[in-house]
Amino acid sequence: MPLSEERVEPRRARRLPLGGFVLVVLALAVLYPLWEIARISLLDLEEVNSPDAALWPPTFRAYVEAWTGVAFPRYFLNSIVVTLAVTVGSTLTAILAAYAFARASFPGRDVLFLAVIGTLMIPNHITLIPNYLTFAKVGLLDTFVCLILPFLASGFSIFFLRQHMMTIPRSLDEAARMDGAGTWMILWTIIVPLSWPAIAVVALFAFMSQWNEFIWPLLATTSEDMRTVQIGLRYLLRDEEAAIPDWPLVMAGTMITLVPLLIAYVFAERHLIRGITMGSFR
Repeated sequence: MPLSEERVEPRRARRLPLGGFVLVVLALAVLYPLWEIARISLLDLEEVNSPDAALWPPTFRAYVEAWTGVAFPRYFLNSIVVTLAVTVGSTLTAILAAYAFARASFPGRDVLFLAVIGTLMIPNHITLIPNYLTFAKVGLLDTFVCLILPFLASGFSIFFLRQHMMTIPRSLDEAARMDGAGTWMILWTIIVPLSWPAIAVVALFAFMSQWNEFIWPLLATTSEDMRTVQIGLRYLLRDEEAAIPDWPLVMAGTMITLVPLLIAYVFAERHLIRGITMGSFR
């Protein structure tokens, strides 16, 4: 046994530097675009293409103009309202549906669950025209309802939470029922607390996906009062025929839109890795 340990340890020692180097390279590849966005946003327009551009002292002209030049606060507020509503609504429906698929027994449950999984194979762009025609017929285009309603159910979220709830022992349900607990009490006092890491992952993915949504808000809204922040970034390119677009202005707007995503990640980070890897060792 000591001989085998001596053979294993050198292999680990040789692998760690290579693995660390690969991780550093991948991290730099991911962070470099963010660095470029932040760097350009702090420059003047004349310094964008200058190799001697200095970052100190920084220039916040682009941030001020991005926030005050167009109706950016309104776009930002619209995105906050829509994203929070979709995150809360889709997470709630995922919890209820996943609990039903994981714990309840009813005719056609497995077939219905296969149908839910099947929705993962349907590209979102296929549903754009049917959704647009539906909301147009009922007169709900250019409203918060049409921006929120199509995203209140997610096949991925239901599948993800259902797979996690299947790992929770049913003996906990049986013990709770012996103490007089009903279905709703079991869900909210046992299943949900034990599923917080997975729920945090679902909520974070829903928040990120909805915050970055562009095609549907562009199609479903016409007035500037209902535009979201991703569409607002397009308005920062004021003069498309200019020789040099105001890239610091666009990059400043991009940095502003990244702030809610970073805040959401900070709050959910401690649950993210645990929620994704949960059940991998079962």
